[in-house]
Amino acid sequence: MWLGNISKLLSLDVNTFMRPIIFYEGIITPPSENLAIRSVCLYFSVFTKNKVDFLLETEKENKDFYYQWLKKTGLKDVIPEMVEPEEQVLGLRISEEPKKKPCLKISRVTWDNIEHVLNILKYN
Repeated sequence: MWLGNISKLLSLDVNTFMRPIIFYEGIITPPSENLAIRSVCLYFSVFTKNKVDFLLETEKENKDFYYQWLKKTGLKDVIPEMVEPEEQVLGLRISEEPKKKPCLKISRVTWDNIEHVLNILKYN
């Protein structure tokens, strides 16, 4: 009986538990591609049972800039909320530089690497 429970725990995937996905400020600007970022968000919105929240983490002094950037590029509808590092929000971060763990360190989100990004996010 307990063996069955262990196998269920080991088979957890993106459909059973999902924490917020947090983009760290610089990753949403060029050289990242807006449509690739939208595709990442769309993938998790469509193919997961649980609702996934998408956040942008930015320093307080950069909030106005990134708010305008989100509106200008149309990413505001997929990344509706901004948080500051001081708020200590738990989630999986996507960043150019290592941040609070867990963190996917990647230089950009583009069509060239979107499959790689999705595979890493699905199983983290």
